[in-house]
Amino acid sequence: MPHHRIEIFSADCPLCKHVIDTITVGKCADCNLTVHNTNTMDERLKQIMKQYGVTSVPTVVIDGSIKVVGIPDFPWICGDDLYRFLKEKYRLEHR
Repeated sequence: MPHHRIEIFSADCPLCKHVIDTITVGKCADCNLTVHNTNTMDERLKQIMKQYGVTSVPTVVIDGSIKVVGIPDFPWICGDDLYRFLKEKYRLEHR
């Protein structure tokens, strides 16, 4: 299974914390998780959000090609089946 880059856009709200906790528990040890706190917005973060089309939190971006907005309605258990499902249902449309 390849390593994945998971980015979570958060505002430290309860829903965001729930998503962070869920993914932290469900991801494998080899996946790289970064949490972007939108409360400390800077130009770099604005550019990343624009690139991915992030307009609300929580939003999860995986490998720059998958975007899940809101609370996922599926179990987050890292594996090939999960990433295949995400690629089919949550493909990120690049701007």
